[in-house]
Amino acid sequence: MNCPVCGSGPLKRGRALGAGFLHSCLSCTARFISPQPTDAELKDMYGEGYYGSWGLSGGGEQDALKAMKTATFGLRLDLISRYKTAGDILDVGCATGFFMEAAEKRGFRAYGVEISDYSSAAAAAKFGAGRVHHGVLEDCPFPEKSFDAIAMSDLLEHVRDPLRTLAAARRLLRDDGMIMIMTPDTGSLTARLMGARWTHYKPEHLFYFNRRSLSLLAKKSGFEAVRFEAARKAMNLEYLRTQFAAYPHPLLTPASALLARITPRGARSGNFFLTMGEMTAVLRPSS
Repeated sequence: MNCPVCGSGPLKRGRALGAGFLHSCLSCTARFISPQPTDAELKDMYGEGYYGSWGLSGGGEQDALKAMKTATFGLRLDLISRYKTAGDILDVGCATGFFMEAAEKRGFRAYGVEISDYSSAAAAAKFGAGRVHHGVLEDCPFPEKSFDAIAMSDLLEHVRDPLRTLAAARRLLRDDGMIMIMTPDTGSLTARLMGARWTHYKPEHLFYFNRRSLSLLAKKSGFEAVRFEAARKAMNLEYLRTQFAAYPHPLLTPASALLARITPRGARSGNFFLTMGEMTAVLRPSS
């Protein structure tokens, strides 16, 4: 087996993840799961229960979730706005459409792609079926060179073939456009400190990058990586508690449960910003 990012080896097999194992390429430093989950297994992962792991399912809790996600997307749009301040923007992995709503408020015309039946239906109900494609980027019906910007937040680690995904993005992007990617960073401090117990290691995360391997992936798909930053995200205690309940960790699960238990209920949804082992990257089409 060769590395699906650089095509070479050797590979080092690591911990089990779901039915597969985590492999590290000793050449380009990309990491990936092999064998990958089946289509049926992935479909099950991304059902309504996947969003239930957020622990925020309706009413005031849904409002708190939206406020938290919108605060994070504001940071991503701040970065995008350094390169594009208006135009057509595509959110790949748009979930229920929070990023799309935030982008529209910034002056963009937003479109989305979402694989989940549940989430794509929710986004289409807000924006119309013609602006949300239920499926993956590689089979979306939007014409070539349709977009000034493409956003991929928490997306690239989920796809089966990142090179194919970025090649599809290149076809859809205008020649003066840009892509913003947010994804876990294996070169981050949390990844180095937590090792095999890094919280981003999940069965649905099929690929893992650092700045070096993501730069190589960008180059192979017709892009140049022009900027990297450590990614901050808005969080609150209730969200952390439910996430670590859904994805148990020997230290963080009991710690987050204790913090949530001793914090007044109203304060659990108060947002704060953390850097949690992820990076943002800006890609521009290579000349």
